[in-house]
Amino acid sequence: MSYKRQLKLFAKNKMGVAGAFIIVFFTLMAVFAPYLTSNPPSQTFVTGPWAVPSWATIFPPYNNLPPNIEAVSNNLNSWKIYTYNNANYTLQQSILPSSAVSVTRYKNTKAQVITMSSQVPAGMGEVSLLNMTYDFNYLYRPAYKFAFGVLFDPIIAANISDLYIKFTLITPSGKAYALTRYVYIASSPEVIDSLDNGLHMNSWNSIFMASDTIPVVMSAFGPSGLSISMPAMVILNQKGNYKLNIQVIAFESSQPGYVKFSLADPYFFIYGRQYGLLGSDNDGRDLWSQFVWGSRISIEVGLLASIFSVAMGLIIGLIAGMFGGLVEELTMRLTDIFLVIPFLPLAIVVLFLLTQNAFLAKSLYFWLVVLFAVLSWPSVARVIRSQVLSLKERGYIEASKALGAGNWHIIRKHIIPNVMGLVYANLALSVPGFILTEAALDFLFPGSSTTPTWGRMLSKAYDHAASAVYFQFGWWWFIFPGLAIVLLSLAFVMIGYALDEIFNPRLRGQ
Repeated sequence: MSYKRQLKLFAKNKMGVAGAFIIVFFTLMAVFAPYLTSNPPSQTFVTGPWAVPSWATIFPPYNNLPPNIEAVSNNLNSWKIYTYNNANYTLQQSILPSSAVSVTRYKNTKAQVITMSSQVPAGMGEVSLLNMTYDFNYLYRPAYKFAFGVLFDPIIAANISDLYIKFTLITPSGKAYALTRYVYIASSPEVIDSLDNGLHMNSWNSIFMASDTIPVVMSAFGPSGLSISMPAMVILNQKGNYKLNIQVIAFESSQPGYVKFSLADPYFFIYGRQYGLLGSDNDGRDLWSQFVWGSRISIEVGLLASIFSVAMGLIIGLIAGMFGGLVEELTMRLTDIFLVIPFLPLAIVVLFLLTQNAFLAKSLYFWLVVLFAVLSWPSVARVIRSQVLSLKERGYIEASKALGAGNWHIIRKHIIPNVMGLVYANLALSVPGFILTEAALDFLFPGSSTTPTWGRMLSKAYDHAASAVYFQFGWWWFIFPGLAIVLLSLAFVMIGYALDEIFNPRLRGQ
């Protein structure tokens, strides 16, 4: 049967076309993974923990959940600014070091910077040198988490005991939460090139704090706050106008002092409870990124293992069937040995051994493909051998031999073309088994690799199933990788049955 005829028959087979469409979909997803995702799959707190998919907010239980929100602007012209004793300050665009900016939620290293200098009189205790306030509206349900901070560069600090950045959030009802207190953050015992609170002189310091850290909880609620599981839900439990206040406070000494500093990129970031196409996991990782990148491993392992195992089975089956005698006996006994090896237990043992070696663990999925191929060729070899034994008795083979054709010529011209139907069908039908086995091994050994896979997503979802009860069971975490494994496996089964019908006239006639 010509290839054109085979393609026409395949195009008429609805099951085969549906399977091909699913495979093409996941293949394109795997190939274009870098362009389909905006976050690395391992990056934590891209959004809030346990964020539902954005499209789920159309359903009543998820209405009005907050997305990711940049609550305040890093444009300092938008802030209300007051200075001690009306000290002068300047606002100008400056280039900030990328290492400092990477800690904030902003990407651009060119930012607006406020620089001010001020006298600090003796005997006044704490002096608020700079006071900045930004108003923002929050109109959503409470968030699980928020983060805040600023970039700060102390240039000169003469005759003062310390500098301190104070953050205060004022709710619509007027309740003020002191998000920082000096006593909870000044922990550096050394004064070398830094202040007591660890702020290094003449360099940009990235101040980053989150609502679920102990210093913030202690500052906002006192010791009783340690019993609050998600402080952000208490602090952001109102809708309306909030005020974020940032102060630069100097602690005076016995003599008049002088301070000069720069400040940039103030931020208050509210982590969303809704995000993207597939939401997030318990650490705020983007599940869509994990899902897309995970498709690569499933397809690569499934296809490569299937190709190599079928190729090995084809070669050994051809040799055994064509040459017979001692060659057939040896190859079939070797096949019997491999057939009785327990596949999954051996795979588990080998995977465990691979993970104990750092060098081998780097190529974990290569070794999995090798293992799958080595253990899976015997069944294919037996099927090919039986078909070859049948073909050898056909009249055109006898005629070819009578004309002086050798075994290799007969194999190349007559045997291989007639067994390719079996090869294609076995190739398609064996892929689902490898995909499911790879997913099972990743489920059993989630720490074997950092590469995202569908099986590893299911394993992590299972590990956090208990805590997921509070978060609507985190259904978005396990449903989609589970469906993808089922769909991709089913697609190859559908292709396999379609090919079987094309190359088997009796099935095609039914």
